[in-house]
Amino acid sequence: MLRLRLILAVVAVGLAASVVFGAITSSYLNRRQLVVFSAPTLHELAVEAGRQLGGGVEVISVGSVAAVRQVQLGRVPDVLISVDSELVQFLKGYRRVEGLGGFRLVLVCRDQVNLSDLRGVRLGLADPNTAPIGYRAIAALYWLSVTRNALDVNELERSLSIRFDLSTDGGEVVMGLESFSAKGNFLARDDLAGAFLLLENGAVDCIFAHSPFVVSRRLEDRYRVTEMPEDLTFLRDPPMRFVAVTELGRIEVRRFEAVVISFSELGDSYVQALMSLDRTKFGLVG
Repeated sequence: MLRLRLILAVVAVGLAASVVFGAITSSYLNRRQLVVFSAPTLHELAVEAGRQLGGGVEVISVGSVAAVRQVQLGRVPDVLISVDSELVQFLKGYRRVEGLGGFRLVLVCRDQVNLSDLRGVRLGLADPNTAPIGYRAIAALYWLSVTRNALDVNELERSLSIRFDLSTDGGEVVMGLESFSAKGNFLARDDLAGAFLLLENGAVDCIFAHSPFVVSRRLEDRYRVTEMPEDLTFLRDPPMRFVAVTELGRIEVRRFEAVVISFSELGDSYVQALMSLDRTKFGLVG
């Protein structure tokens, strides 16, 4: 009888320990901080989604291309928020992708500038190999040059150390951007924030930006924000097929669309909270 009591006592202690361990494990998992890589211009949106979820979310501002490279190196967050849906093709192992809305390409200048004549304008660009706004800006410059004679295409190639290869039917242009560098009337920085510093410091007259950046920096209060022609807003796919050949890979340049990408179960919950928010106040539409 005594032996039976001892066995029952040991079993009871074991069961109690299992319950306690399970509770501790569950509590630990519930407390694990959710990590979000967010495009800098959508940082406030990412933070608000964290508040909607109830906290416990770390939002790290990372450029969209840099975030893709981090994931490729094995530094995988729970969630990645990107301003360019095209970059999803370079990712693997994600659980869920949701579109957050489109937005527009604009020209931000210190003074009023005529889009049909950019020859004497000093332009700040983001490097197309590190920032998607860079290859969109170059696509816009090409289109403005061939449709409105805003710049000379050959001079554009020389000034930016790039090449434009037009297909025989004229429906596609492949932009070779791997050797990109800026000179002449162009200055370049790694990302849009860096290009904007050039504008703030007076080193350039204009930069290409997008509507979430304009909203997040309240640029309309201080600068001339010029809307692009309807065929170059990038709210829809551009009028011809642009393919950007960058250091990251070959990218078809389509409409501007932000996306949220989940890599974990926790990330799925965050995505659900994010999708419930009003995203128009962050410059996203549709």
